[in-house]
Amino acid sequence: MKKTMFLLAILLIALTACETRLVMEQPGVQPTNSISVQGSSEFDVAPDLAKVRFRIETQSLTAQDAQLRNREIGASVKSALMQAGVRENEIETVDYRIEKVQEWDAKFEKMVDKGYRTSNAFVVTTKDLQKVGPLLDVGVQAGANNVESISFELSDSKQKEVKTEALRKATTNAREKADALADGAGVRLGKVTSLSESSYYVAPMARYDVMAMKAEMGGAPSTDVSPQSVRVSAQVSVSYAIG
Repeated sequence: MKKTMFLLAILLIALTACETRLVMEQPGVQPTNSISVQGSSEFDVAPDLAKVRFRIETQSLTAQDAQLRNREIGASVKSALMQAGVRENEIETVDYRIEKVQEWDAKFEKMVDKGYRTSNAFVVTTKDLQKVGPLLDVGVQAGANNVESISFELSDSKQKEVKTEALRKATTNAREKADALADGAGVRLGKVTSLSESSYYVAPMARYDVMAMKAEMGGAPSTDVSPQSVRVSAQVSVSYAIG
């Protein structure tokens, strides 16, 4: 009896170890073979927008005086730019700060107060790319003591147009890749089973050494700033059925 029970126990353990699972496919659902590819596009586009970032810095023994002087210079720069054709809504303040100025005094081996600095940065936007150089000169001559950057970009309307073109080219590139894969594998490419945008990027062309650039001009009466192309790129993910 004990021997029989022992044999039954061994048999049950063996059956458990050799368990077989049967997975039933859902009725009416056929497995789909597919090819998945990434399509990309990249090209240069002529900009239709330029932004010049000016900064005005003033320093004084008191915060109030530093702020007052900065306000006066800022008003002068803004007036000069508007006389040069810039509209008020094309001038945007992007940074304003008042901070205490301290320097290390080697004699007394400690930080000493040197007054206060007021800093005001604003961006001038223009669609007339030929006016970038003259506007740069107008701003500096009116009192802006730093030009932080010049960037060439795309307006919202042009960016929408360019994005459509970039995605179309990326999708075409994906199709070419899928055709090559299907041909190499000896299968027939079918319909698109999934399609999605992976990325879209516009890289404005910017220059940050503007004051150095003006110095290189050797005091020329007008700074020549030529528009530079904007790089656009896009990527899509596509899957095709194959048979």
